[in-house]
Amino acid sequence: MATAAVALAPTTDAAGSFLEPLLDKAEDLLADGRRAEARHVLEGIVATDVAADDAEGLRVKERSVYRLADILSLEKQVDALVHLLSVIRSFFSLLPKAKTTRMVRKLFDLIRTSGASLDRQMEVCSDMIAWARQEKRTFLRQRLQHRLAEVQFARNERQESLITLQALLREVRRLDDRALLLDIHLLESRIYYSIQNIGKARAALVAARTNANSIYCPPLAQAEIDLQSGVLHAEEHDAKTAFSYLYEAFEGFHQLGDQARQARKALHYMILAKIATDSPDELSALLSSKNVLEYRGQDMDALRGVAEAYNNQDTHFFNRIMQENKDSPFLADEVLQRRLTEMYTSLLERHLLKLLEPYSRVQISYLASLLKLDVETVESQVSQLILDKKLAGIVDQQHQCVVVFDEQDAKIASKNQKQQRQQGMVSGGGGERGSSSASGPTYKNAKSTIEDGVEKPTTTLYQDALEALDKYDRLVSALFDKASGKFDALVEENLKRRQEMKTDKKKDGKKGDEKEDAEKKKKNVN
Repeated sequence: MATAAVALAPTTDAAGSFLEPLLDKAEDLLADGRRAEARHVLEGIVATDVAADDAEGLRVKERSVYRLADILSLEKQVDALVHLLSVIRSFFSLLPKAKTTRMVRKLFDLIRTSGASLDRQMEVCSDMIAWARQEKRTFLRQRLQHRLAEVQFARNERQESLITLQALLREVRRLDDRALLLDIHLLESRIYYSIQNIGKARAALVAARTNANSIYCPPLAQAEIDLQSGVLHAEEHDAKTAFSYLYEAFEGFHQLGDQARQARKALHYMILAKIATDSPDELSALLSSKNVLEYRGQDMDALRGVAEAYNNQDTHFFNRIMQENKDSPFLADEVLQRRLTEMYTSLLERHLLKLLEPYSRVQISYLASLLKLDVETVESQVSQLILDKKLAGIVDQQHQCVVVFDEQDAKIASKNQKQQRQQGMVSGGGGERGSSSASGPTYKNAKSTIEDGVEKPTTTLYQDALEALDKYDRLVSALFDKASGKFDALVEENLKRRQEMKTDKKKDGKKGDEKEDAEKKKKNVN
């Protein structure tokens, strides 16, 4: 890639008088499509020295820098852009600080969009920061450090990016530069979101919004705030509020005209938020709106397919779309990946619950064959449904099946769990339950039973639960063994065990009666 050759022009005190016609000539050449000739003319203007008091010359040279940078960006001339940034350093000393900062930011944006690698961007940032520190241009250096933190974040160096921001934040707070504070807090919020620290991400966003309210907030910054607000609300499963913020962000980026990439990103998030609201009619109207139709492409076709799969609850179609677009650049977005993963999980949960509805007991392998997924994935998803209390049932590991409780069993199980929690709280205090059923057993905590030193006709909820589980396990095993002819033997064994238990109880009763008779005789003798 060839670096732009710069031809030096003679210095003059009134450079603006002959630079203006040259700029007009370059514009005419661009209009005729003669980009190479226009680039050569603009390079000559940029290389011309202009006096500090020549306002017209400064204005023409500034416009020439922007036009040349646009041409180099269209041609993807990264090396030429980097060279241009170093050539105009002396020109920065003649410009106001605000214009210098705006020009540097513009050139950095063009270098990034021209396809410069992150390593190259890092190198340019570090070089410019060293130059700004040497020239004692504090305001520009701080902006460059903010850009360095952005590049570090893009390189997935989140910890290094946070360290850079924290050091910069302490310095900027002393200067009370609220515009820069706004950008710092916005980037901080995005970093915390990426490491899933949602609390700190929201706190940083609130700080950014506070600074935005105290100054004139540019439309681009306001759109960035709305975009981050929508992302955080979507993370908290507030799809309607997220859609409102994301719609405002999309409109903001779209109206700016030069933020097509950010507008497309906001549009992706906005469509997923609308899908999550389960409003297919509103989604159809959104996708056919005029502004949205301007952003046609493979990514929009894929999102339309996702919407169709989600509305039809078709996991197979959803998986097919993801496989067809797995190498698409838009799926590399971290926020988009999270939303699509959550959407697929929700879709799979709905499908599983629908499949389990007519069954009281079903093999996991059968569910996996219907869903065209591996057994481990289905088992994990069913277990998660049970833990989240979205499904009343258990996973029978021994027989690799799902046992679904009916509504009455679910209520009883829930009631038993509640009683067990209450009993646990009472046990922690060392006391007895204040009330008990007249017909049922009297429940006491284990500690008081042990302290009594004698066996009493009392039991604990934990022991009852173990006995119930043991009986249930034997019943299930009996049902599966019935086909093998073992059921009758199990019944006989169970009857024999009951008879033995009755015999033991009678013996215990006789012993108790003998003890009572002996005690009565002792009392009568006394």
